[in-house]
Amino acid sequence: MPDTGHLTLGRLGYSMGADAPAYPPPPYYYRNARSLSVTFETDREAVRQALPAGLGVTATPTADLSFFEYPFTTLGSYREAILSLLVEHRGRQMLYIQQIMVDAEPPLLAGREIWGFPKKLAAIEFGVDRDMFYGTMARPAKIRLASAVVRPERPAAVIAPQPPVASLRLIPATEGAGHRPLCAEIIETLPEVKVHEAWEGTGSASFPEQSALDPWSRFPVRRVIGATTRVYDMLLPGGKVIERLE
Repeated sequence: MPDTGHLTLGRLGYSMGADAPAYPPPPYYYRNARSLSVTFETDREAVRQALPAGLGVTATPTADLSFFEYPFTTLGSYREAILSLLVEHRGRQMLYIQQIMVDAEPPLLAGREIWGFPKKLAAIEFGVDRDMFYGTMARPAKIRLASAVVRPERPAAVIAPQPPVASLRLIPATEGAGHRPLCAEIIETLPEVKVHEAWEGTGSASFPEQSALDPWSRFPVRRVIGATTRVYDMLLPGGKVIERLE
């Protein structure tokens, strides 16, 4: 009888590689995170085409372009750009992560594998110029796909609680295209956020260049609804499956 390996289920690490995990299990801790967000009305049909079955478009089709700078997290320091859609699921409002970019490997791997956040690597800037906060995302590095500018003008009148986040975790079949995916499920995650500062003001969002590989520009900016900046701490837990696609 041949000798067999010792890596049974009880001896596996939390994530791949099994004997050298790329990241630890959640929750993940964030300190003094900074963000800027521009919320805007967009095209209803574009939203419908991007949503998995089980999620619905809100009365006003709404998208949010956000940029983040994380100086300390238990996944390392990194920057992030997110294009999310306001959706409804069984009477509740949620934020569906439609596109997301990061500039570091550990949060990319954890995000894709645990929650199904469709993270890719990109060149991301987050900064301040005069009285303006700005964020940019380029992929490839010279092709700018998204930009946002926010001028904070007054303390935010209302700090809305963090809504549940929805994402679609898709794991393709080992056999290739044409076979049923190993996994196609909508996951809900509810981060715990403690806001230190929140400001609102004038902002704009744009998608300067188009990419068939990363179609951020498919959601036109019809009308800016709000623009904010925040400084906060966050605890990012694991999620739970709320729908499985058939």
